[in-house]
Amino acid sequence: MRAQRSRIALLVALCLATLGGMAYAQVACPKNISVDQKATAPNDWGVDYSKLPAALSSATIFDGPPAEQASLKYDDQRTTSNSVIQTWALPASVRGYWLVCGYTNTTAQLERKLPNDARTCEVVLEKGVTFGDGGAVIKRARCTSSPAPSPVMQ
Repeated sequence: MRAQRSRIALLVALCLATLGGMAYAQVACPKNISVDQKATAPNDWGVDYSKLPAALSSATIFDGPPAEQASLKYDDQRTTSNSVIQTWALPASVRGYWLVCGYTNTTAQLERKLPNDARTCEVVLEKGVTFGDGGAVIKRARCTSSPAPSPVMQ
């Protein structure tokens, strides 16, 4: 009976180690957002709205709430044949980190506090490609936590 319990405990520990090494949280900027704009036209002018989508064109990492304007510069940048990859390393912080996603064809932005265990953010941009307003064409912008530590086996 004791040997069977030991085998079950070992099996559970191995399963937890396997799953624990893969578990992590992820926060990513949406590629597009829907925006309802309202404009007031001066006399003799009409208002029309562009049909172009509000597509992801910037991602900024902040140390603390974005209103405090403590944006962080990436820690590493590398280039591939068609991408520019920027990476931020996020050490533990009492203030917390925020991700702000900006979009072309609108002044609307999305902002979100990252989970306290977020440790890395990565933004992948299309190399040499911008929107008409000069904003970057971003393939993805995401932040992840570090993988959960594996249980110690004795």
